[in-house]
Amino acid sequence: MLDLSGWPLGMRVILRKERPHPGAQLRFTDADGNRLTAFATNTSRGQLADLELRHRRRARAEDRIRAAKPPG
Repeated sequence: MLDLSGWPLGMRVILRKERPHPGAQLRFTDADGNRLTAFATNTSRGQLADLELRHRRRARAEDRIRAAKPPG
């Protein structure tokens, strides 16, 4: 069980378990062939699918910014 008592009020953790598509490279964290992803949010409204989509889009944007920066 995850203890959120030290977190701000209204925080919740969304956990998703899915099978990677055929041919996907498995990660060392993929348990029993399933991929687990999680994110924390304080958004109290909205469908879970919409919240997860927003999270994934933001992560992709941050990856693009990181890739565009010069190394070093």
